[in-house]
Amino acid sequence: MLFGGLRGGAASRVRGGRGGGARRLWDPNNPEQKPAPSPGGRRSLPRAVYPQTGYGQLHFLDTDDEAAGSPPVSQRRAAASARYKFQKSDDPYCCAAPVGQRHAFPFAPPYQAADGAYPTAQLYRGYPRAGGALTAEEAEQQARGELGRVLRGADSQEVQLGNLLSRDGLGADGLERMARLRAELLGVYERVVLSDIELADSHAVDQALWKNVFYQVIERFRQLLKDPAADDDTPRIRNVLLTLLDEGAQFFDTLLHKMQTVYQFKLDDYMDGMAIRARPLRKTVKYALISAQRCMICQGDIARYRQQASDSANYGKARSWYLKAQQIAPKNGRPYNQLALLAVYTKRKLDAVYYYMRSLAASNPILTAKESLTSLFEEAKCKTEQLERRRRQDERDGGSGGPAVRGRAAPEDGARSEVWLRPGGRVGAKAASARGAAGESAGDCELDAELGGLSASDLNKRFILSFLHAHGKLFTKVGMESFPRVARRVLQEFGALLRHGPSLLGGTHLLQIVTINMFAVHNALTRGGGEEGGGGGESRSMLQEQSTALGLAVFALMVQRCTQILTDTPAASASASAAEQEDKDGEPEALLRVSDFPADLRELLPAVKVWSDWMLGHPDRWNPPPCRIDVGPDVWRCLARLCNVLARVDHGEVPLYKVDTDEAEGDEELTVLQLKEDRLLAGFVPLLAAPQEPCYVDRHTDTAIAADCKRVTVLKYFLEALCGQEEPLLAFKGGKYVSVAPPPPSAASTDGKTGQDSLSDKEADDVIVESSMSASEGEEDDDGEEEAEGDGESDIRQLKARRHALANKLAQQQKRRDKIQAVLQTSGRLQLEVRPLFLVPDTNGFIDHLVALKKLLHCGSYIVVVPLIVITELDGLAKGQDASGGGGGARGGGHVAAAAAHARGVQEKARQAVLFLEQAFEAREPRLRALTSRGSQLESIAFRSEDTSGQQGNNDDVILSCCLHYCQDKAKDFMPHQRNGTVRLHREVVLLTDDRNLRVKALTRNVPVRDIPAFLNWAKVG
Repeated sequence: MLFGGLRGGAASRVRGGRGGGARRLWDPNNPEQKPAPSPGGRRSLPRAVYPQTGYGQLHFLDTDDEAAGSPPVSQRRAAASARYKFQKSDDPYCCAAPVGQRHAFPFAPPYQAADGAYPTAQLYRGYPRAGGALTAEEAEQQARGELGRVLRGADSQEVQLGNLLSRDGLGADGLERMARLRAELLGVYERVVLSDIELADSHAVDQALWKNVFYQVIERFRQLLKDPAADDDTPRIRNVLLTLLDEGAQFFDTLLHKMQTVYQFKLDDYMDGMAIRARPLRKTVKYALISAQRCMICQGDIARYRQQASDSANYGKARSWYLKAQQIAPKNGRPYNQLALLAVYTKRKLDAVYYYMRSLAASNPILTAKESLTSLFEEAKCKTEQLERRRRQDERDGGSGGPAVRGRAAPEDGARSEVWLRPGGRVGAKAASARGAAGESAGDCELDAELGGLSASDLNKRFILSFLHAHGKLFTKVGMESFPRVARRVLQEFGALLRHGPSLLGGTHLLQIVTINMFAVHNALTRGGGEEGGGGGESRSMLQEQSTALGLAVFALMVQRCTQILTDTPAASASASAAEQEDKDGEPEALLRVSDFPADLRELLPAVKVWSDWMLGHPDRWNPPPCRIDVGPDVWRCLARLCNVLARVDHGEVPLYKVDTDEAEGDEELTVLQLKEDRLLAGFVPLLAAPQEPCYVDRHTDTAIAADCKRVTVLKYFLEALCGQEEPLLAFKGGKYVSVAPPPPSAASTDGKTGQDSLSDKEADDVIVESSMSASEGEEDDDGEEEAEGDGESDIRQLKARRHALANKLAQQQKRRDKIQAVLQTSGRLQLEVRPLFLVPDTNGFIDHLVALKKLLHCGSYIVVVPLIVITELDGLAKGQDASGGGGGARGGGHVAAAAAHARGVQEKARQAVLFLEQAFEAREPRLRALTSRGSQLESIAFRSEDTSGQQGNNDDVILSCCLHYCQDKAKDFMPHQRNGTVRLHREVVLLTDDRNLRVKALTRNVPVRDIPAFLNWAKVG
């Protein structure tokens, strides 16, 4: 029962209720019902609602004006662009129409004509009037009524075919009956499509044609091929399936030719990839183009099924059909979804992500692409984590000092071992029982050296994986706390890849990279509250900020590489424009001709131009500038240098003309210049707002050089626009362009960061094992003396009871000390690998070390996580209240007899800390987080009251639980292979506190802990 879903009336609902729509016209079977008034002719027929999973209604941005018309078939547009050439494709339009020859069904029934054609597959342009004179409107409604009855009559045939295919087996009789039903349905569908294209579109006839006549039959035979019980009939089933596919390809090919003949248009005139046309289309041509696109998608599906049935992976023909369908109506998401399927089949992950994003960022999006994207990003995440674990294992096994780099040759038994690694570095080891090690080079330099040792293909694979991993975090919003680290790695790998040469990636992949970055910003804006008011300035969300920062950083690297190539390219002899300069200045200025551009620059220019178009169309997305990723170059300085270099480029080598459409069509010497990137990204929603004006060149000029001239012209216009902003980002000072953009908030202390990657030889050992206080013998003595004065029997019993209680209390304390010591004595078998990223300060840190915390926040290497309970305690201290229940230095360290001056000093420091936190959160500091006791991150502390009544323990335990949210230990990751091997745990969180009790609790839970001055000294900050 593989196709049970088509039984009963389900199949009749495929086209959205055809019968209901047709009954609004005159029905001879129901003469009592009066026809509905139809002043608009064909507009009187109600439109069907398309199902989401089908081919939805396309949105053309032109009018339905019939009077405007289309150019006659015999005329060629003078400004038409060159025809798009498809590699490895068969042109379906170059062959002549078949004459009396079709591919027959595998079992030809006796009802089929001798010439192989279907008896009802004729061109129906109306029917003779039965009697009397009918007006054109009445004749049209009568024809539509007849077609409606024909469509309703096909419902029973659809149900019969569905029931037949749902059976377990298909014998010779079943195959013959299936062929007859399919032939009848084909005749009905083709008749409606070629008679009234608007009626066919309103009832989704072409979709029903594909689903009922081809798709479900093909899927049935594909299931039979996979059935192990049908091994003996596999060759026969495969032959039947291939014959069905050949018949479908021939049918849709013929249907395309017939539609062009009946509705008087040529597909070649509309396969230019233009989303917006200067001249409106006739209504019949518009619907015919929609139907033609669906036919091409069906052709691509048939070619894909053929390769799968033949156990082949050559999807070139299917891809060519999908690309042709995309060129007809670029704003429909269906062709991109099908192209993504081919990319998944051939394991081209970057192409798959690009096409799925194109299918989502379309006027008719395919929403199921979200699930496919999530699956691809999850796969990239798993591969990245696997490579990270392998890299860490190589570091431990291949290091000079063994798995744990210690300060002495052989560690003592019972010494606790910790390996500390700075952000971006490989080795920065510290043993708790020893200190000091050899200094290491900076982490960024080591990573660059590592990337430089990779081959070009390995570097390309590594970058694509990291790039998809970063965008997976932006798309799913899962694991965003590690996004800055992943983004830095992406930029370093992309920079190394550009140094190898842009041709390694190719111009198409570079365009895909910037397109994915644009989609990330667009998707973050959509999630943030719509297209208006949610993407600019102070109202950006954290997701929008990080998406825009990554896109600008990638753009900056490409601009930097373009500037370097242009600087290294020598200028040729003076050109014609330079000769004009000679007349004025007396000395010709050496200009660089566009035709002399190196190949690497030609690969980069399309991607740079596309991102410039996006910035011109959406200035509110990037102005004010977002926070910059610390590893990437400053984009505004890079653009200023590019602006200075482009001044010596002769962009007028090929004249470009901007004329009216009518004038251009009358000029046979001009032809429209369409860039490949504009054609490739036509219909992409984030680029619809970009300025697109037609540009014309002489028909005999080199289009490649003309295209580069246009790109340089657009870049110069874009750079001038940056100077003309309300708050300029570039300015002309001292004879050159300079950046006047305000510094990003996160780049406050990046210059002093280079010295953070060497170990401190004077770093003190911060693993302090506090010996527990001895049992309260003094308490026993005091009580014993008081009780010993009595000599009665009751006094003796009381003394014994008191002694027993004290003994139990002492035993419990000793048991607790033994447990702590047992934990601390396992350091010979326990190693913590600490990569500090999240810093969790206690309340006393804000009271005593607020300046140091500001330095750690602004250095750009760490994320400061403030537990909400700490902010609550600071609020209480700022108001002069004594927060109870904690064990922190600011809470438990006070004495009842403390001086009033000391209390006022603590209150003032608490006020300063609260003011600093409120200002930082209002400014949306990207490296500052607020965390609740349940692990929820907050972007604002405007509402910071939290109910902790259900929490066990005091405030110290709540702070420690916030640290434990970042300690996700999995047994398979840290359990040793040998029985007595070393257990290795990985940590990215560090608790910063001076409180000894809290430090001991952190050690028992394997949470790295330091006081703020010691960590500041180790990190070389300030």
